[in-house]
Amino acid sequence: MLFAQHRLSTLGSRNPCNLAKNFTPGVIDDRTDRSLRCYQRAVMEHPKLTRQLTRTDPYGTLGRATLASMWTQSIKPSDVTLGSENIEVTKLNAALWWATQAEISDGDLHRDRAYARLGIAYFSGKGRAVTPFNKSVEHMVRVYQQRVGLKATGQVNWDTLFALLGGSVHRPGVPGR
Repeated sequence: MLFAQHRLSTLGSRNPCNLAKNFTPGVIDDRTDRSLRCYQRAVMEHPKLTRQLTRTDPYGTLGRATLASMWTQSIKPSDVTLGSENIEVTKLNAALWWATQAEISDGDLHRDRAYARLGIAYFSGKGRAVTPFNKSVEHMVRVYQQRVGLKATGQVNWDTLFALLGGSVHRPGVPGR
């Protein structure tokens, strides 16, 4: 929850879904709920995105499709190519993890919490999380592309990003835990 709050609070002051800084950390308070629902509506109304988010996460639910979408915000294909090493690759890894896992084990939750800590540190200006785009990441991209019906190249293109942003996940409708 705290990662999502930090992400929503960094959407930008001109974004109508931006979460004001005076939210209750770790709690879906009224402000957080309004911001979350606004974000989800924006995803579902965006003409370039796959608009799959609410197949898995009903409005107001912070689930794996919404988290995958939030992690993908601001990534461009040119940021995440083989050999890249930056925060965008870290964000892509976290998004892919949420989007490809229909069943989430305790080990998966441990990994998700580690990504959340990296995201909170990054979005609060207290840390850098740099990850290399290597063959392992390329494989995860390919797995995601296969699972959501995209051409499986292992390369991140706009179709892949629009699918992640739009909430396309493996086994839609399965909340994950």
